Amino acid sequence: MIDYEALKIAWERDGFYALQLEVGDICYQGCVYCYMNAIEEVRNTLSDDQIQQLITDSASLNITAIEWLGGEPLLRNSIFDHMSYAAGLNIRNNVWTGGLPLTDPNIRKRTAHLAKNGLISIHLSTINPRIYKILHPEKPVKNLYAIISGVRKLLEEGYPADQILNSVTYTGLQTAEDMIETIDYFENEFNVKTSLNVYHTYLRPGTPDTELQRFIPDEKDVEKVYQRYSEQWGVEIYPMNCVNKQYCSATLAVLCDGSVTPCATIRPEDSPNIHGNKSFLSIVNENLDWLIFKKFKEKKYLPKDCQNCELNEECFGCRSRAFAANLGIYGKDPRCYKHTDN
Repeated sequence: MIDYEALKIAWERDGFYALQLEVGDICYQGCVYCYMNAIEEVRNTLSDDQIQQLITDSASLNITAIEWLGGEPLLRNSIFDHMSYAAGLNIRNNVWTGGLPLTDPNIRKRTAHLAKNGLISIHLSTINPRIYKILHPEKPVKNLYAIISGVRKLLEEGYPADQILNSVTYTGLQTAEDMIETIDYFENEFNVKTSLNVYHTYLRPGTPDTELQRFIPDEKDVEKVYQRYSEQWGVEIYPMNCVNKQYCSATLAVLCDGSVTPCATIRPEDSPNIHGNKSFLSIVNENLDWLIFKKFKEKKYLPKDCQNCELNEECFGCRSRAFAANLGIYGKDPRCYKHTDN
């Protein structure tokens, strides 16, 4: 659920529409490809007071929505206090949950109430029990059915289907047909759309690059999945971003360790940090061009084969995938199947 008028204003004014805010790095989902279950130690350094200040600063920046991220944000004991404070400042709450906490009726009810003007995004990349076990080798298959049950109960209790997403990561561990089956299931069973991201190769710290290669899906399979994905969204071809370039540019992130970055999946070790001697607002002002991908607001600076692409009004490729491939934030998106020249 996007306020497109507010997003348009943020884009045109080099401002921000959304803050991605990581409030915990613990998650029980156990996705084998994810960075959150690969970190060596807990790095959630944001206090409740700091989160409250970030929300206050978000209002000062005219931010429309906070994307509550983790790990699993619903595992933080104070999460509903923060969501309530944001709602009181007329900031939308968008919750990105693995889905397992929604089996708790109290958590489900409070989440739905505080996200009533936003969205609830769950994460289920497959509905096939065998594939689920491959993607979550340390977790029981019953979790798959628990997540589906949570979605069903949300809908039965009145939460709108068009404010629910199934946010998935497509990896080489499943076939294109399995990913398409999952998209079909959520659309046909619940009238819920899928938000798709194609695997980022660096999102598993401590894992050798050679092992990460198995997570990268084949380009032809990506094309098959995106054909179905585009159909779901009612367009001929959907951008290779998980969102359009306007949303991507008008979003910034604060990570569990206090880092301020353009996106929660762009995680440079030398990012500015709110634990230093500068405030969040100062960091934003001093790093604005980097945070909004300012250079790519002019099409002449896009990668050569993107400059004439029919999608460049709404797409500049995934900046995180380019960063992950050591191409920098302005590099060509290595997972885009549409163009193969540089």
